[in-house]
Amino acid sequence: MQIKTHGVSIELTRVDQRAFVEFTLIGRLTHEDYETFVPFIESAVRNLPPGSLNILIDMSRFEGWTLEAAWDDFKFGLEIRNDIEKMAVVGDKKWEELFTKMVGWLIGGKAKFFREKEEARRWLMQG
Repeated sequence: MQIKTHGVSIELTRVDQRAFVEFTLIGRLTHEDYETFVPFIESAVRNLPPGSLNILIDMSRFEGWTLEAAWDDFKFGLEIRNDIEKMAVVGDKKWEELFTKMVGWLIGGKAKFFREKEEARRWLMQG
């Protein structure tokens, strides 16, 4: 029997009036995954000034979304888009790089694609 894991690992760090959130996406995300982690993120950044959220998304173990989860992701992104200062996406596939460019058009801050997580973390901490 093969066990399929899925979900989101989240690390949250606050530095003064800025928040750094690191998401590691695992497997194929479901609507239930979003119902679990979205309220956590919303409460964590509720009192921060706009444009003070820095996000790292590690897609190296990501396999995609269910249809409902893809819609959840889009809605969540629109909800927090003006809160984002920078978004770093880490992956190794061309579609992930294209996804980063597309997200860059939707958010208020900057989005950049990386192949190495440490390089992405350094970029997020600058400025």
